[in-house]
Amino acid sequence: MFELRNRLAHAKEATSPGSHSEDDQKKAGRDAEQELVNVLREQAVPSTHIFCGLRVPDAFQTRKYEIDIVILTEYGIFTIEVKNWVGEVLAGRNGKTWIQRRNDQRQDSAKVTYELNHDNPLESLKFKTQLLRTYLLKNEACLAQRFFHPRVVFTNHLTQLDTSLEKMPEVVSPGAYLEFVESFRRGVASKVLNSFVPGLLTGQLSYSAIEVTRQVLNTVGTWDVLHLNGGRQLMGDFKGCAHFTPNRDETSVVTFVHQRNATWGMIWAIVGYTPSVFVKMYQRGGEGWLGHATCGSVYIPYNADVAFRVAGEQADAKIPANDIESLVLSI
Repeated sequence: MFELRNRLAHAKEATSPGSHSEDDQKKAGRDAEQELVNVLREQAVPSTHIFCGLRVPDAFQTRKYEIDIVILTEYGIFTIEVKNWVGEVLAGRNGKTWIQRRNDQRQDSAKVTYELNHDNPLESLKFKTQLLRTYLLKNEACLAQRFFHPRVVFTNHLTQLDTSLEKMPEVVSPGAYLEFVESFRRGVASKVLNSFVPGLLTGQLSYSAIEVTRQVLNTVGTWDVLHLNGGRQLMGDFKGCAHFTPNRDETSVVTFVHQRNATWGMIWAIVGYTPSVFVKMYQRGGEGWLGHATCGSVYIPYNADVAFRVAGEQADAKIPANDIESLVLSI
């Protein structure tokens, strides 16, 4: 009887997972990045030439720096830092910071103005762009400095930039956003010309240089993404689970299938079963007309821990498998 009560208690836990809602600010920033990617695709920029969340190693391979979006074109590589800030944005006096000034309204209808100091995102992006160029050079994609174009892109129409920032060629204001995106549209004549005329004559990257660079960019890792019940997404590094070990070279997505029906959970407990999660691994590059090819599956205890190092944290989080919907693995 004691064992049955234990199984029933576990069944109740398994059918009532924790709900993890997404932080509104993080979601808004992520949505802004995805919106830019979508608009670029509408301008006929190939998906294979758009890279999101690349993590570039530093000179000593001790840490990695993230670039929001990298776009590969015949004019070079555009490294993009997307900002969805709201309010007035000013350049700090020392040049090391940018100041975001916001006006919020309290519950008593009083307006409150406050300032946020941010590290200069343009200087940070230039540093990360140089790291990316170094990585490409080490991997035989040798592009001149003039082919690298860092851009800080403000997407929110509620943002006002001060004159000094708006005049910077590397800064794209909300008012210049559409013009910036449309500049990536290529005509048929340009594509044909780029295929046959050497880059030395056009001043652009040749077809072969673009292809070599694209292959190297594909080797730059990104974040792993853990999708939790309730919609929250965690960016970071999957560290492992005692019950399964996916091969990153072969696996791109891991799904966690749960038994959420309370009645069936109780029935299975009565007949002697304890709750489990069905983990299914999908093959990298295995998408096709008939679905996504799998490369493995396993049942694990519903309360098994999945170790995940959230970006910016110093210790691994232990997340119950019962709270996880899926895991996307980077290369």
